[in-house]
Amino acid sequence: MQKPILRLREIAREAGLSLATVDRVLNGRGHTSERAEKKIREAIIRLECGVSLNQVNIGPIDIILPKNAGLSTEYLAKYFKNSASRRGIDLRLHFVNRLDPIDLQNILEKCIENGSAGIAFQALEDVRIRSILLDALAKGIPLVTVVSGLSSSSLNYVGLDNRAAGRTAAYMMSALNHSMGPIAVVWGGHLYHGHEERESGFRSYFRNFEVNTEIVDVRCSQDDADEAYQLVNALLKNRQDLSGIYCIGGGIIGTVKAVENFRNKSRCTIVGHNLTSNTRDFLLQDMVDVIIHQDMRQIADKALDIFCSSDKQNNIYNNLVPIEIITKENIRDIIDIENLFK
Repeated sequence: MQKPILRLREIAREAGLSLATVDRVLNGRGHTSERAEKKIREAIIRLECGVSLNQVNIGPIDIILPKNAGLSTEYLAKYFKNSASRRGIDLRLHFVNRLDPIDLQNILEKCIENGSAGIAFQALEDVRIRSILLDALAKGIPLVTVVSGLSSSSLNYVGLDNRAAGRTAAYMMSALNHSMGPIAVVWGGHLYHGHEERESGFRSYFRNFEVNTEIVDVRCSQDDADEAYQLVNALLKNRQDLSGIYCIGGGIIGTVKAVENFRNKSRCTIVGHNLTSNTRDFLLQDMVDVIIHQDMRQIADKALDIFCSSDKQNNIYNNLVPIEIITKENIRDIIDIENLFK
């Protein structure tokens, strides 16, 4: 039987890559990664054999994300919808109160009761969550944690190596901060294991290489921008010797606003996480120096890959996404929530 003639757009959709990348690989135009080349080869084989990932029928997949958690979470939700649509997956998207274990527990219970074929969620470190997850596993429901996982867990996790991300943030802080005065660490996702890992990595770097640097804690109760503004503003009134601020989670908007109040009196090096339209503007306006980024498109694709795979066992190294260091000199201009999928 003659093999079907495949179009670039079909291959790109199946591989989850851009048309430009597929064109470069198939026509030998410029450097491409081995990973991209492998995905394209596998996509072509699947399409020629008529077993496209875009046509899987695995049952309803539930995605649970925190609401009012910032643009990066909105991007992740959009990417999940887009990736599921490409594959023909029945996706059920749920939003829960941020850092609320009871609300997350309730939604997990409903997903289990409604016959979920798989659940991907941003985990919270809470005994109630661990208990309900045991019920899901007992029923044979595949589970994937995204962005933030659970400590000492065998569940699939898709996201950054957060401890390495924290050490990377510390490395950049050290490289850019010439005075090395006191450094504030703004954190608030106290139930996010990923935030704990980032903080641990950041502090461990300074223990290794900048042992005399003072680290000042700024703890927000709900990873909230307004609360971050109040706390950082109060800190700067008393600590104008502050030389740097590391924003572990969602407090960067409030942090930048507070620092601007004191811009003429002090210059803080600011390192944060996740490139969004907001943090892109902060970089361009020299309000933020470095963003440690995780590609939400890759997270959505990798999580759904697990549900589509016949082997759903955890493979932490394949599930990690690269740690990207973004400055104003290498900003990608595609981070625009209104135009993500036009």
